[in-house]
Amino acid sequence: MPRNPRPVSGTARLGAAVVAVLSASGLAVVSVGTAGGPAPALAAAAAAVSPLDVDGRGAAVGFLEQEAENVATNGTVIGPSRTAGTLPGEASGRKAVTLSGQGRYVEFTLSAPANSVTFRYSLPDNSAGTGIDSSIGLYVNGSKDRDVALTSRYGWYYGSYPFTNRPGDGKAHHFYDETRVLLGATVPQGGKVRLQVDAGSTPTTVDLADFEQVAGPAQAPSNSLSVTEYGATPNDSSDDAGAFDAAIAAARGQNKEVWVPAGVFTLNRHITVDQITIRGAGQWHTELRGSRPGLFGKGEPASCGHANYPGNPEVPGVSANVKLHDFAIIGDVTERVDCDQSNAIGGALGGGSVVSGLWIQHTKVGLWLDGPFSGLTVRGNRILDQTADGLNLHRGISNTVVTDNFVRNSGDDGLAMWAETQANQGNTFSFNTVILPILANSIAIYGGSDISVTDNVVAETQDQGGGIHIANRFSAVPLSGTTTVARNTAIRSGVLDSNWQFGVGALWFDGRDSPLTGRINVSDMDIVDSSYEAIQFIDGATTDIHFDGVRITGAGTFAIQYQTRATGTIKDVVATGIGRAGTYNCQSPDVLLGLVDQGGNAGFSTTYCGPWPTPVYDGDNGGGPTDPTDPPDPPAGNLALHKPISASGSQGGFPPANAVDGNIGSYWESSNDAFPQSITVDLGGTVAVRRVVLKLPPQAAWATRTQTLSVSGSTNGSTYTTVSGSAGHTFDPATGNTATVNVQTSQRFLRLTFTANTGWPAGQLAELEVYST
Repeated sequence: MPRNPRPVSGTARLGAAVVAVLSASGLAVVSVGTAGGPAPALAAAAAAVSPLDVDGRGAAVGFLEQEAENVATNGTVIGPSRTAGTLPGEASGRKAVTLSGQGRYVEFTLSAPANSVTFRYSLPDNSAGTGIDSSIGLYVNGSKDRDVALTSRYGWYYGSYPFTNRPGDGKAHHFYDETRVLLGATVPQGGKVRLQVDAGSTPTTVDLADFEQVAGPAQAPSNSLSVTEYGATPNDSSDDAGAFDAAIAAARGQNKEVWVPAGVFTLNRHITVDQITIRGAGQWHTELRGSRPGLFGKGEPASCGHANYPGNPEVPGVSANVKLHDFAIIGDVTERVDCDQSNAIGGALGGGSVVSGLWIQHTKVGLWLDGPFSGLTVRGNRILDQTADGLNLHRGISNTVVTDNFVRNSGDDGLAMWAETQANQGNTFSFNTVILPILANSIAIYGGSDISVTDNVVAETQDQGGGIHIANRFSAVPLSGTTTVARNTAIRSGVLDSNWQFGVGALWFDGRDSPLTGRINVSDMDIVDSSYEAIQFIDGATTDIHFDGVRITGAGTFAIQYQTRATGTIKDVVATGIGRAGTYNCQSPDVLLGLVDQGGNAGFSTTYCGPWPTPVYDGDNGGGPTDPTDPPDPPAGNLALHKPISASGSQGGFPPANAVDGNIGSYWESSNDAFPQSITVDLGGTVAVRRVVLKLPPQAAWATRTQTLSVSGSTNGSTYTTVSGSAGHTFDPATGNTATVNVQTSQRFLRLTFTANTGWPAGQLAELEVYST
């Protein structure tokens, strides 16, 4: 999504820099395509707010951000684009600058002193899918400081979930990576830092740069043992895992901390931790690298073997009182293998454990914790460039607080609680900033009890997810108690789902496994510049939800998209800048009365039903204040048009999709001489149905015929009841070759079952139309 030029933030908030290479002369590169399906608008109203400038919400991090398109450059601005799977679409704010050719640059003028810069980048892939290496020149106040190495080894995934490294699988995405540089000296306010393509460098697209004043390395605490005392050697390639084990054992025996001084230490396997504090010299100074760096509590699940790792067995138990502070874990994960625990932090870490001040990058998941356990705090970490989730609290985890973390460019949910088979309980996500999850959601809650999501900022979702997601999905123990969603901001967080081919809400509720029956309170929330709908209900009903104070400022399609029923209350929800209509509802009109209007609502009184529309930005189609005494109008138009449809059989060249394509000249024909035959349409949600109109091509060549058929309906796709019994319906070209079946029902699925046809030994339909009036 696009953004306006804006000044550098005046407070130390969040940021990133993006470098994306579009092409390289002489290299076999993979180009970036455009996502399929209904096309979002190519350019949209630029965002007036950055996720880094939301007062009182999100993480507080000590660096300042500048956007490349807002600074001095002789490059080419790309975007804005809201299309996933494109370089501008994956850029923060959906705009960037291409530097193609020697001497092309972007130059940042510092608004505060800084001695470091971080930038996020993407080189093109090669034809083998293994990535390429390059560099970019870094200049300070006109003098070259160094060449900064870049690589695309950690980006570029293809195909369908869980994705591959094979360009031939198509669907390229997850283009960006990032790197960081400690400068030789502090650059003063007003100083200039330039990123420039020099001779031999690959063309580069720059999105953002983060500037920070980094403190020097900390000194060892007096009550500590250094890993170097037990054989660890920094800044070489020798494996230090054994030395770490020895230092941890000695420190536990002497009731001391483990100290990891400044330098790069190599870990080619996980280290198991329990009842220990491990402290580094700072996340910029102490780095744990290697083929498999990670610190795991007991309870680490078994890892599968694959081409790059032989696997390891489960580690039983639960760790407690583990404190991990102030270092970086930078892995070497270049593929997604879901059965491999190639994560930075894992296992079961309860009993007062704390993870704080870490820089986590290039692992599969930043923190994947497996319960049951209770009592963990995850605070003040940066989780970047993950292959899968940023953090996942997986089953049976309670009384855990995840706060003040910055997550960017995760390959799946940024922050998730997944109560798979065992309930999570009493956990909180608060004051986090989650930007650019390439798949799924910024924050996701899958089941659990008494969960809180408060004071977060989420932004820039890409595909198959939204900003904040509350759901009973993936075999999660259903939500219970009270789920609190309060004081959150979602920016550019509603997207087109590439599988479903309709919009996903910035805030969305999904009862796929079972209805959401636990109480959900949503209060004091801002939804800004959603590409599609702001709020969505889908699958099983949401039965106890209460909105109080939600401000929707811009949505490309709808303020609220009802694909299932929601009941509860709604108060002080105000929508402006709505592209298509206030609400989407193709169900019965009384669905709009499920949320009891308690006053103060405005901007979503209009209703739409029909084919999924492309977004309109800066629209004004939501309507005025709502009136709870004025019953909503029923959905208008043909509810079956372009909806999913299937049949028991079809004759070659006459598929069931012809019956909902809006073209009276095409038609479905069932398998011949094989009655009974059926055709079933999915209306997308339970809707009031009053008429079913059946049409055949109007040409006189179609002789009059009578088809014997019945109509049945279902709300769940499995249990069907009779709506209209079996009867003959005559189709006469002289009167339009049309038959109408009048019904009184509310269904999601309608099935027509044909048992006879006097004109041909098969069921035949040119159009199956369904109406609520």
